[in-house]
Amino acid sequence: MRMQPLLSLGAAAGLSACAAAAVPPAGGAVPGGQAVAMGSAVYQAAILPGRAGKALTAKGAVSVPGLTVQVAGLDRDQGKLAKDVAQQACGQAGGQFRPQAVGGFAAGQWNFEGGCV
Repeated sequence: MRMQPLLSLGAAAGLSACAAAAVPPAGGAVPGGQAVAMGSAVYQAAILPGRAGKALTAKGAVSVPGLTVQVAGLDRDQGKLAKDVAQQACGQAGGQFRPQAVGGFAAGQWNFEGGCV
């Protein structure tokens, strides 16, 4: 007779565990703006909380939690440079960049979701 409250409690605990797992961990990186010097140029980047991104693996793209790295001031055809800037910005913020993170270009900036932990 008292099984229903116990089952409900168990279901709620299971759901809360799923909700907690969906929050990307911040790792060692500290969110904030970063000025990244590369050669004679200085690029602006930001380390921000965000949704999980994708990383390329031998088995295909997999979801990866972490912070988003945004890189401004580059064009759509400068993805390699954007990734290099993102890697340095993440390191400056105390994190570790995932080089397999998939980047995307939107609204005039490069975004590497889940790219910094």
